[in-house]
Amino acid sequence: MSRCSAWSALGLSVALVSVPALSAAASFGDALKDTIERAAKSEVQRKADQETRRVTRCVLGDAKCARDAEKRGDTVETVPAAGGAAAATGAAAGTAAAADVDPGGDHPMIAPYPGSQRQTRQFDAYTDYRRETGSAKGEPATQVQEGKLTRIRYLNPKGRSTFELMRNYRDALVARGFRVEWACDDRGSCGRRLGSVNGMLLGVGKDVRYFTGVLRQAGGAAYVSMAFTPRYTDLHVLETATMDSGQVVVDANALGAGLDADGKVTLQGIYFDTGRDTLRPESDAALAQVMLLLQQRPALRLRIVGHTDSTGSAEANLALSQARAARVREALLARGVAANRLEAVGMGPNAPVASNDTEDGRARNRRVELVKA
Repeated sequence: MSRCSAWSALGLSVALVSVPALSAAASFGDALKDTIERAAKSEVQRKADQETRRVTRCVLGDAKCARDAEKRGDTVETVPAAGGAAAATGAAAGTAAAADVDPGGDHPMIAPYPGSQRQTRQFDAYTDYRRETGSAKGEPATQVQEGKLTRIRYLNPKGRSTFELMRNYRDALVARGFRVEWACDDRGSCGRRLGSVNGMLLGVGKDVRYFTGVLRQAGGAAYVSMAFTPRYTDLHVLETATMDSGQVVVDANALGAGLDADGKVTLQGIYFDTGRDTLRPESDAALAQVMLLLQQRPALRLRIVGHTDSTGSAEANLALSQARAARVREALLARGVAANRLEAVGMGPNAPVASNDTEDGRARNRRVELVKA
């Protein structure tokens, strides 16, 4: 009777007990060999599957994360947000928790230029942001906004100019409905302090380009600002939770078309405090479009004409309309428009476009017009 023998393969140990006959031992050995080979193959396959399987962890309620992971063929693991969010129930709670978590990677709205390398990424679930919307005498004009902020810096691929990079990013955004509100293409037009208030570290070189604008979408708006130097591309995206309400948004192309057709156009989206000449911050979007129009048409000169309704004395309304036109002119000068391209005029109640007998008519008469000078 033979002694016990040990078989070992791929970490699997099998004890072979004594058998009464050689033929039986041989038969048993063949069966054992087959068993070991099958186990070895199973172990190799298991390890291969383990190495190739990728797992994406998605915060509870983050449907986009799960969809993207499934498209890549990843296994999705749902995890609660930090701070005990697992106790929250319902889709709304899960979605709110996911919105506070940095998803990482590139921004889903803007694909990086091929060959670019992401260097830094900063994320704030909710913060204020000073968006640079113009330049006057080298100093930035800004608009303060609040929302979800993502900042990404890319190292540019070699051999690509700032012009090529800027055009590719801008054209891709415009194709999705993005509206450029202000742009500049060198240090002179951008200003020496471009990037100083919004956190873009752009150095002092002359080869710098920048644009900013808005992409309005269901449920909110994304304000995108991008700066380009020979080495880096900076991307800042400020996303508002809800669509700006009660505001009429003008477009530079529409303004230009109105001027071409009639020689004048009403500037929608300009807001003042009632009975005063204080220009409200909600007017920034309309002013940015006038700025863009003037950039697109370097020879264009405008007369900014203020109008009022007939409520109150004619003298007071004339003074108010003149002051309001002056405030619009000053706001455009602050954004870098040359003074000799703009003139401010007040007409008071003397050029109505509707009856002053109704509230609707009076509202239409209170306006600011742009007139070809």
